[in-house]
Amino acid sequence: MSAEFPSLTAVLHELVKHAPSELTARTIAELAGKDYNTLMSELSRQPGHKLGADLLLPLMELTGSDAPLNFLARERGGVFVPIRPDATAADLGPAILNSVKEFGDYAAEAARDIADGEIPADQLQRILKEGHEAATAIVTFLELVRVVHQRQYGSRRASPGGQ
Repeated sequence: MSAEFPSLTAVLHELVKHAPSELTARTIAELAGKDYNTLMSELSRQPGHKLGADLLLPLMELTGSDAPLNFLARERGGVFVPIRPDATAADLGPAILNSVKEFGDYAAEAARDIADGEIPADQLQRILKEGHEAATAIVTFLELVRVVHQRQYGSRRASPGGQ
């Protein structure tokens, strides 16, 4: 059955090797309470080694990344949007620019991939990944707008149609 699904373990493996937190894989293993060789064997899915699900959150914390949640959301047809109750109006500009960038990346990638009218599996995965990243960036911006509005005006919500 696992051959039918992409690997979350592979996502974690790349994340530990190239952590946004800039911690080394050895440091991550140590802080997670795992022997380095054992952790790397689990992450590379060596025979006889399996990564425990309980390591997901510690590895995300140590690597400083939500990539596994984005992966899971994408594979389940959703998006992961971290809630930022401390968002301010200053966060809106960078968020809208990020959503435009992500959509631009998606449009460029998808246009290249569909130019010949064929969509093999590798192109499909790229189109889905880039589209998911664009959708996540847009929904993240929308959530920030909602939070900033609530901070400025209380819990009132804008009604559909702007009334």
